[in-house]
Amino acid sequence: MEENEFRDALRTVVAQSPEPPPMESATAVAAGKRAQRRRTVLACTGAVAALAVVTIVPARYLGSGPSNVGDIQVAAPVASAFTPPPPAKGIPQPSDTKPSWPAEANGDATADTGPRYQKGKKLLGDLLKVVPSGYGTPTGKDADGAEFQAHQAAIEYPEWSYLSSVTITKDGTAGQIYVEVHEPDNTLPTEPCALARSFWTIGGPCQVVEVGSAEVGVVTPVGRKQRPDQIAAYRYADGTVVFVAQSKQSIFAQPPLAADPFTASELAALTLKEAFHVRA
Repeated sequence: MEENEFRDALRTVVAQSPEPPPMESATAVAAGKRAQRRRTVLACTGAVAALAVVTIVPARYLGSGPSNVGDIQVAAPVASAFTPPPPAKGIPQPSDTKPSWPAEANGDATADTGPRYQKGKKLLGDLLKVVPSGYGTPTGKDADGAEFQAHQAAIEYPEWSYLSSVTITKDGTAGQIYVEVHEPDNTLPTEPCALARSFWTIGGPCQVVEVGSAEVGVVTPVGRKQRPDQIAAYRYADGTVVFVAQSKQSIFAQPPLAADPFTASELAALTLKEAFHVRA
């Protein structure tokens, strides 16, 4: 099929497709941004080439690739061939505490430098400190440029949030742990289970785990292939929200862990870890 035929066929499909039901604008924006952040993490936050029409998905996300964690190859960072143009004279330039809009123009702003970027980086370091003994934490990137350890500071709706992800390995298998923190000015639910179910809109059966006087929602999705396997969530009195999640399957095509690294009670306790209580 040549280009004009493809364009005509695409127009026909769009014209014949039923119009989706209207959504309240704020809800649509919030859902879109959270979905984008989830895709970012599941794509290992590696370097992604943004194409105008076609997005190429690496084979390892389709279930192929090496099957031994010990075979993970760490590639040296690849220098970008793109040199940004100098700022135009007379136009105010954002400070390093402002968001940097990615080339994909997907509506999600991330901090590349500055205090908020550093908060996200520190959160990754604090997540590494809670990895149980006996697990490896590979560093660097795989051959596709995907990072084994990643962090991000981004604008949600309307607050800033911080997300860190770590690949953990044991006996030739690999899993994943996450921590995501939202600053107080957020619109997330207050009830513990509703809060836990809101993480990446995964949902699932929930139990409320008491950690001292605190009530933490812990969701364990059932019958779902998507990661993570278990999510704990807690809202502090000042409004800060902390999610901690774990998965027996890593975001790389490797054999999964035999068991989750944390029990439900241990995962719940991590949400109250002072290091994860990121202040605005």
